[in-house]
Amino acid sequence: MSRAAVGDGTLELAEDDDGAVRVRLGDLVLAEYVIAPPTPAGDSPKPYLHPLRTTAGETVTAVRPHDHTWHNGLQFTMAHLSGENFWGGRTYVRGRGYTPLDNNGTIGHVRWESIVCAAGHCELRHELAWRTAAGRRWLTEHRTLRFGDVWADSWTLTWSSRLRNTSNQELRWGSPVTEGRETAGYGGLFWRGPRSFVGGAVRTSDGRSAESAMGHRAPWLAFTGRHDESLRTSTLLFADSPANPGFPTAWYVRAEPFPVVSFAATYHRPWLLEPGEELTLTHHVVVVDGDPQPARLAELAARAAE
Repeated sequence: MSRAAVGDGTLELAEDDDGAVRVRLGDLVLAEYVIAPPTPAGDSPKPYLHPLRTTAGETVTAVRPHDHTWHNGLQFTMAHLSGENFWGGRTYVRGRGYTPLDNNGTIGHVRWESIVCAAGHCELRHELAWRTAAGRRWLTEHRTLRFGDVWADSWTLTWSSRLRNTSNQELRWGSPVTEGRETAGYGGLFWRGPRSFVGGAVRTSDGRSAESAMGHRAPWLAFTGRHDESLRTSTLLFADSPANPGFPTAWYVRAEPFPVVSFAATYHRPWLLEPGEELTLTHHVVVVDGDPQPARLAELAARAAE
């Protein structure tokens, strides 16, 4: 177990006996990283973070919702990669709609590179293999998850994925939008919120709401929802990194009929990755208790980007 002292307690990170990595703040599990979930092949198995919790202990993710069982917490994935589906479920096919195909790939843990805590933050690094339904390794990913900047009412996750094309062919990363379906540009880092967040409030850095933020480019987007039982509110602040290609990102976001947000890098057009080429994407998620004002959200986004 690694640990780091922070202002309001000690942040600890450890791989437990069940294979999951848990980040603890005192007795509270802030995040659980599920490395090898028992996901059905048709849901494109991949690691994910669930639960994510606020410093007040509220859970702000959902797992295996009945409407889309492949929506699991916070995960990085692609719906369209040169005909392969690493997202899960059916594939959108131009002129045919969502179609069951034998193309559901997997994203699997290969090896740990480091699990450390120091200077008020914890960080894990590992290598992953993106394999097609036929077992071909198309991408090698080096992923870094950094947990830190813990305050009484917020903490920050930074997710960085460095992807290398190991397929010996050009890979085309797209989305249902690039295949002909409007307003379905999901892909990349993707969050599914708890069911009580349905109808929550969406705000972007330039004042857009959920109705007008779909496909819109903005440096950050915030989603505020209310919890059952406690009746408290929590906010997820999603902030793009200025170092990313295509900054600021386009957003895929819905408050109804379910709460979802995606850093939708290929919302408007596909990206091409040549053999041996690398692509690095870094994103920040600030988990906040309450419903901050826009000025506070902008402050948190700027601090995360630093």
